Amino acid sequence: MTNYPEPAWWVSVDVTNPGQFFACCGLLEMADRLWPGAEGWFENDARLFHVACGGTLPTLVDAIANAVLVHSNKADPYSSPLVIANPFRALSVDWWETDRIGAKDLKVWAGTMESFGIACAMQQAIRDKRFHGPQLLDIGMVVTNPHDPSKKKEPFYFDSRRAPNAHSRDVGFSLNDMQFTSIAHPAVELLCLIGLQVARPATTSVRRLYDYFTWSSPLASSLLLAASTGSLAMRGQRAYRFENWFRTGQKKHKAFRSAVPIN
Repeated sequence: MTNYPEPAWWVSVDVTNPGQFFACCGLLEMADRLWPGAEGWFENDARLFHVACGGTLPTLVDAIANAVLVHSNKADPYSSPLVIANPFRALSVDWWETDRIGAKDLKVWAGTMESFGIACAMQQAIRDKRFHGPQLLDIGMVVTNPHDPSKKKEPFYFDSRRAPNAHSRDVGFSLNDMQFTSIAHPAVELLCLIGLQVARPATTSVRRLYDYFTWSSPLASSLLLAASTGSLAMRGQRAYRFENWFRTGQKKHKAFRSAVPIN
């Protein structure tokens, strides 16, 4: 019989939402940067993500929500990488520029959407104490601009719950033109941005169609890239496929669509 470490905490997850899957990868990475040696795994039904580490979920969320964010390239507000620093071992988040792990095509924002500004808005939103619980990936709200609370801040569009109504043809009119406010899930958006720095889906023969893999054995953050792409033969491995879909007619802005299980 295999003896697994006792989880310190868990979060509820819908693994058919690629944003939530990679958010779990982001949680594990940040847990390891706060408490070296952290391990994470999905429960057999893949509805829970367990983490074994030296601290609590509220402590980790507070640390992420108040961490120093460094704007790496202030001359480029739209696509600038960022660094997540104190109290963490610093992490450069630049996967859409360097493509070191083959994640560059997963960039969903474009135009006047600001990578650093969106990250700051999502970070501020998760300072709400409601994000201290295991349902943090399911907490939705209208996210405001940290510098002007009277204005909303659109998310990156990693959360697949936004994709079905992301295109004006789906709802019959443009939400932006009508100045509607809409719900975002800030923990998913910020943690997925982080997660894609250390994990990514595997490419398929069809462009913008990707596969990712869950696992049910304790895994160190250093193995996230291999596990998420299915390169490790792990106990309880399950595969899911999703599309990084164009959500505007100009084919610039994208959104992660919900995934389907595959054999």
